[in-house]
Amino acid sequence: MKRLLIICLLAGLLPLNALAREVGKETGLPLPRFVVLKSNKSNLRNGAGIKNAIKWTYLKKGYPMEVVAEFENWRKLKDIDGTEGWINENLITGRRNVVIIGNKFELNLDKYKLKQQEMVLLRYPDENSHPIVKVEFGVIGNIKKCDREWCKIKIEEYTGWIKKINLWGVYQEEVIG
Repeated sequence: MKRLLIICLLAGLLPLNALAREVGKETGLPLPRFVVLKSNKSNLRNGAGIKNAIKWTYLKKGYPMEVVAEFENWRKLKDIDGTEGWINENLITGRRNVVIIGNKFELNLDKYKLKQQEMVLLRYPDENSHPIVKVEFGVIGNIKKCDREWCKIKIEEYTGWIKKINLWGVYQEEVIG
């Protein structure tokens, strides 16, 4: 009877362990997670090490990337297009930026007269809020805070709200600040 109880308890705990977020063996930080590139020139390599061939060169400081694995002082990253490769940990930082990727509104508002590749920052996290500025897809913004649905971001001198569904560099369930 005691043995059956222990087996039942262990079986009940397995799903909890399966839901636990994986952590990197080098840093102890969650995997996956978002980071940004520190340099205006960062080489993504085929493997973890300087002798591995360069797969891609990124020429944008602050570009968000997703860490999917760790090996010693190398991080396996994935970019917005799904390209994966390895970058030395010295070339990334935990600062949080996002890329504008969409212009979806739940209320399907046409009042902003957006072009196909534009989005608008709003004064408040409300689709009926006053627009601050139009931004093009691909623009990078710095995250100030995020709730379950919206993120407050800064792009140059403009700070405003945008729905998470229109951003790459933040998880939909993630709350920041």
